[in-house]
Amino acid sequence: MDNAWHGRKVALWAAGAVVAAGTVIAALVTLGGSSETVEPTMGPTEASDGCAGVEGQSIDLDIQVVQPEPRTCFELDAAASVTIGAAALEPTDTIELTVYDKAGTELATAASAPDWDPEITVDLEPGTYVIEVAGIAMGEEPPFLLYTATFAPQPGTSAAPDDGIDTAEVPSTEACGAEVPLLADDAPVPVAADPVGTEATLDPSAPGDVHYACVVVEEPVFAKVGLSSEDPEDVDSPDLTMAVYLTSSDGDATLVRTADDAIGFDPETSLELDPGTYMIAASAWLGGATGAVEFYYDDDADLFRRGQATSMHADVTPDVCGDGASVAPGDTLTVEGERTYVCLDNDRAQRLTLQAATVTDQDLVLEVLGFDEAPYRLAWADGNPYSDVLADFDPLLDQTVPEGQWIIAVTTYFTGIAADYDLRIVAGGGA
Repeated sequence: MDNAWHGRKVALWAAGAVVAAGTVIAALVTLGGSSETVEPTMGPTEASDGCAGVEGQSIDLDIQVVQPEPRTCFELDAAASVTIGAAALEPTDTIELTVYDKAGTELATAASAPDWDPEITVDLEPGTYVIEVAGIAMGEEPPFLLYTATFAPQPGTSAAPDDGIDTAEVPSTEACGAEVPLLADDAPVPVAADPVGTEATLDPSAPGDVHYACVVVEEPVFAKVGLSSEDPEDVDSPDLTMAVYLTSSDGDATLVRTADDAIGFDPETSLELDPGTYMIAASAWLGGATGAVEFYYDDDADLFRRGQATSMHADVTPDVCGDGASVAPGDTLTVEGERTYVCLDNDRAQRLTLQAATVTDQDLVLEVLGFDEAPYRLAWADGNPYSDVLADFDPLLDQTVPEGQWIIAVTTYFTGIAADYDLRIVAGGGA
């Protein structure tokens, strides 16, 4: 998925709609590295057999739905940790989100709060479940979008009674270096040969496989973790997603960060890691096959991947910096009117935070471009990894940027011209 919000605990796929003058405008979302497109569902649909007779609009998992019915349902074929979130399309509206099992038992609920949209993560066994969204302090529910994301279930947190089903789990600390290959700086790891906990051979061409590598961190570090596939720019390449878990010897695992592929760029994230053992999970969207994948890890800031620049920037040249706006670490620039390119003069390799913040209702995207005969992509973001807001329109990058001159390209999500936004460059990184 291209429009990926990477939160502190879950991956949110949002902002597939733009609100303008009270009108919701739906648009096609192109899956990164794939020719497939997903059109967000608009308006009501009749309940299907997929909900086993439960009243509500039947939805698929791992997608976003714009303006669904207030009552939706889904069928889960295998145990999974399911994250469900909702966001009112008007920032002043508030909503409450509730998840029920087929019998009507409430499993979890969450409500809007200042600068926070409701989200729920529960471990569920196979079955039929219902999602309800209601307006708070209003006569009916406001327009909203709904998203779901599935991950390997976490031990001991199932919201349904234990029925003896053997579920997939994130490997424990003891598996690191044994069943799960050890990943380290300058020592990439190809897809593991065997899945943890089974005797079957892990086939990168088999749908639904989850691949793991592990990292042992001995002291606090700001590190980069990513996946590398054979040809992420190929339209037929898999839609990859990655998750970072902090594990323990008793089998508990905490989801620390997720990362998604993005328009010709495999998943990659930079984050602060405390001492501990981390499991890195690689999988493909909608249960697809990952293909041949390699894990990589960088803790000394000497690994920088080059990706294909977004097509609208394919013809940009370094001349754009000749008489254009320029910033350096520590600067904040307010752009009035339309502007796509701002040049960054970075006097040394260092950790930087780059953020574009709209002062209107735009959904912004930030891309960092370099040059080597032709423009290439160093980094891309359409969300903020430090934000818990689902409808997050202000992209933030926190990573090490090499020395040199770089072009920061700011556009709207669907490659439109951005206008009226603030751009800040913070040395040292962070939120």
